[in-house]
Amino acid sequence: MLALMAALSLAPSQPFTCTVTRVHDGDGPIWCAEGPKVRIAGVQAPDFESAEPCRQKSAGYVCNDVRARASQRVVSGLALHRRLRCTPLEPSYQRVVARCSLPDGRDLSCATIAAGAATRWDRYWRRYRMGECR
Repeated sequence: MLALMAALSLAPSQPFTCTVTRVHDGDGPIWCAEGPKVRIAGVQAPDFESAEPCRQKSAGYVCNDVRARASQRVVSGLALHRRLRCTPLEPSYQRVVARCSLPDGRDLSCATIAAGAATRWDRYWRRYRMGECR
């Protein structure tokens, strides 16, 4: 973890700013103009990797391009070209899992869930001690 964080010029738990330039799908990665690629913490969304089934059968959706594009549009509407405040939690596949806040102060993970673009991934929600959405 420390090696990836150092390579990304981040100290563990040290907040960073992310101006979002691209959104892959409803749980990331999102690309930051001035920082790392970010995996949105604690959520699971439909993704474009059709060979990979949804990890959470109770999520209530099937992973496919139609659902993934809808999820991507929601997250893009929330975050694209906006400046987020993020706290890194751990590295994951050449990106950083981070908890991010939107410019209006809302938690991105919670806003993504509220908009129906993702579901709470309980295993990681508990792991990151994310608490309740308001």
